[in-house]
Amino acid sequence: MWPSIPAYRSYSTLTCPAGAKCELPHCIFSHEVIKAPPARHSPPQTTSAVPGEPEAKRLKLDDGTKAPPARCSPPRSTSATPNVFVGSIVPKDKIPATNKGPSETNPALSRRAVETQPPAARPSFATRPISPPPAAAAKPVAKIDVPIPLIPRKLSKEPTTLPKRFALLKALHGYMKPQNNKLTKAVKPEIKALYLSPNQLTKLAVDEEAKIAMENPSVYENILKQRLVKLKAMTPEVWVKERREALPPKESGEPPKKAPLKKVDTGLTPKEEVTFLSILKCPQDGLDSFGYVTKLPTDAELNETQMALEAAAGWEECDRCSTRFQVFPERREEDGALTTGGKCKHHWGKRIFPKRNKNAPPEPTRLTCCNEPVGSPGCTTTDTHVYNIKNSKRQSLIMPFIETPENDNAPPNSAVCFDCEMGYTTNGLEMLRLTVISWPQHKPLVDILVRPLGHLLDVNTRFSGITAEQFVNAKPYDLSDPKPVRNDLRIVESPYVARELFLAHVSPTTPVLGHALENDLNTIRLIHPNIVDTVLLYPTRQGLPFRYGLRNLAKTHLGEDIQQGGAAGHDSFEDARTTGELVRFKIKEKWKVMKSDGWEVREDGVFPPMPASTPPAQAPFAPSMVPTATMAVLEGKLAEKRKADEEDGGEPAAKKQG
Repeated sequence: MWPSIPAYRSYSTLTCPAGAKCELPHCIFSHEVIKAPPARHSPPQTTSAVPGEPEAKRLKLDDGTKAPPARCSPPRSTSATPNVFVGSIVPKDKIPATNKGPSETNPALSRRAVETQPPAARPSFATRPISPPPAAAAKPVAKIDVPIPLIPRKLSKEPTTLPKRFALLKALHGYMKPQNNKLTKAVKPEIKALYLSPNQLTKLAVDEEAKIAMENPSVYENILKQRLVKLKAMTPEVWVKERREALPPKESGEPPKKAPLKKVDTGLTPKEEVTFLSILKCPQDGLDSFGYVTKLPTDAELNETQMALEAAAGWEECDRCSTRFQVFPERREEDGALTTGGKCKHHWGKRIFPKRNKNAPPEPTRLTCCNEPVGSPGCTTTDTHVYNIKNSKRQSLIMPFIETPENDNAPPNSAVCFDCEMGYTTNGLEMLRLTVISWPQHKPLVDILVRPLGHLLDVNTRFSGITAEQFVNAKPYDLSDPKPVRNDLRIVESPYVARELFLAHVSPTTPVLGHALENDLNTIRLIHPNIVDTVLLYPTRQGLPFRYGLRNLAKTHLGEDIQQGGAAGHDSFEDARTTGELVRFKIKEKWKVMKSDGWEVREDGVFPPMPASTPPAQAPFAPSMVPTATMAVLEGKLAEKRKADEEDGGEPAAKKQG
């Protein structure tokens, strides 16, 4: 409630604490007009002309008059950032001058250019102070390292009481500290570089304790105490090894370690394995209902899709947070925007379905990225919304599908295994990397980066394994030196070029292997009749569209841990090689059964056993085929019969029958 009138007016004799910075339209304090010094940019001061109320702040002009009060001015925007995405993945130091703002291209920003900016982004000419004289030299400001508190991270399901967790965390940090201090006495500089600052050591202890608490809540204390015992007896060499394994390859100073290739022994030669693929070939009937493209779209279908796109006017649904936003493939004319909708806040993880327990209340379905329940606010924020096109007709409008052409140069009795890595552009999800290897030798044939047709919005590093710097700084692909180098990937100018490089190694009869091949074939816009998909070789109990992930299949059947890069993403060469070994593992299983049944692998196919010309002779009766109890009864009856025959003076029954 406002005070009474006399009390209200009593404040009019007091000077406003905010002074000229007060923004209240009807401030109860006094705002006497103070004559400003003859400066060009005096702060605005206005007074109110409403009787019975304090004067509103008004600007005193140079001629002594007062400007009219702007009592109904619209409120200023609190955000200076437009709600559109106008950037790209290119680093700021590589952005051309035409994409920079007026303040960057021209330091002397004109007043007319400033007036066209949003109100919150304009520099205040009325309140800007006079620039001080230039300093002789700017002194660097020391960076203050704020200490991180040693507190256990809050979890949705606590493994024990908080005091117990705090005590164990403190002990863990205490055992790590002397191991870390020993690195300062090292002679080699690469070992000294592994020394952790106090904040880094604290974060390491908190992360390790939280990981143990989340992964092993039932035996949390036992595992943590075992870790303490190991740290207490740990040598400096073991600590250095742990620190190097925890660092990325670039920071650790060591070349990246490749996983050993575990070859599956199928019992067949490489040529016979390629021949055996005819047994594992996926039939084309019915695959189109699960995303596979088996025939080219018609012109009528493409025209209908084009009309629908024109009616949609670029509005899409975000593939991450399901927000509706607008896309401008050729940039919006007025501001150069690529998308609208602002930043995207989402969860990148998959759902974790809890185990059902009749005696306990149902637990919520959680997410692998942050262990939060489904429906909670996103844990990751990106600069723009993105979308994915799954309709083959829409994909054809961007880059047409083709059927695998005849190729006399393709090597006979060969197969290839390939994998694509994708990123988000203004055309949806496009190919950024193509890897093709021979099968079953796993020899690299093609491994390149691909420049997409649309403007890049997100390289999708967490899944593609491609960084923006790697993509921008890639060298052009050289036809005179086509040998792929994994640590120095070259880039081609379009997905059309990448597809031609792929088609140089296959023909319509060449088996093409992969995991979830509909995604890779649709990305490269190819219809191939001879495919072997590990999704179909290892079906789930529910059948399609439910499927096992490649990492799950590799761990279950090959005993290999793949896709362990975390935020660094996947390696398409590793995925392609693992897919090829999963196919060989399936060959090993099937051939073991078929070989025992008499099947044969020849140059022209796999053939069943030949039927015999005459039926096999019936096996003679063997006593071992009769159960023991039945055999005892028969022997007892025969003994009684022989005894009766001997008493009659005749021959045994067996001889009579003979």
